[in-house]
Amino acid sequence: MLNRYIYYRVQVELTPLLLQQVRLMFRQIQDQTSVRCELARRAHADPGFHTWMEIYHDIPDGFDEILSTIEKQAGLASLIEGTRHVDDFLSGSELS
Repeated sequence: MLNRYIYYRVQVELTPLLLQQVRLMFRQIQDQTSVRCELARRAHADPGFHTWMEIYHDIPDGFDEILSTIEKQAGLASLIEGTRHVDDFLSGSELS
């Protein structure tokens, strides 16, 4: 299985708006792909910022295009300080 991890920084005061947009984005992704989505936040904030992580479990072929389209529709880029960092990790039987 291939899992995607995306992390980025957002100003603390934008947290309610970020949560609203990410939840909407997750619903759209789950409706289109059945991918299990998860959101996490670093336990401690940097001065004025939280670090957030989106986690997508067992992503299918073609997921990049779907995710890119939905991210743009959600307008996340306007909330993020800096860039979104993307890492893919194998899990399960793919490790051997």
